[in-house]
Amino acid sequence: MEEDVRVYKTKKSISEAFIQLLHEKDFNQITIKDICTRSLTSKSTFYSHFLDKYDLLEKLVKKHADTFEREIARRFESMKQGNVGEVIETMIDQAAVHKTEIAALLNVHVSAADLRVEFEVILYNACRAYLEKEPAELAVSIDYLAKLYAANAMALLQWTLQNGKDASAVALADSMQRFIFDQVRRSHGW
Repeated sequence: MEEDVRVYKTKKSISEAFIQLLHEKDFNQITIKDICTRSLTSKSTFYSHFLDKYDLLEKLVKKHADTFEREIARRFESMKQGNVGEVIETMIDQAAVHKTEIAALLNVHVSAADLRVEFEVILYNACRAYLEKEPAELAVSIDYLAKLYAANAMALLQWTLQNGKDASAVALADSMQRFIFDQVRRSHGW
């Protein structure tokens, strides 16, 4: 069932207010009153849609993590051997569309809703699954290579959100990612 337009607009207004506040204050300092004042909604309206600010945070993190996971999985499935540049470009372009939200959410570290952790896990799992498709005798473990991949991708993502997309930074990240995937290809004699 599709959501009523008024409900959608109200949730959107609350979410946008919350994101604006995250750019101004630490998550722990934000109150429901702050969110309601900024979104021009009442507390009863807020509570009719969300249990508390943690619920709001969890829903926003889940929305972005689900979108990110679908896109990364799709890119890894279509990736030609070693062409990791496509995955990196997609990740950066997707983040740019929701730059304000993602940048704010990446700085909130709550155990039940940590977008940075979610993105890292998604990247790690996608890379590991890709690397495991071709069993190989590696000098370095696939686990380590997948962690390097995720760390490199996250460093580029956060840098790009702060500084804008830079072709040379993307090219460097691509070179680093290629090195990771070359470890698997070398072990296969590719």
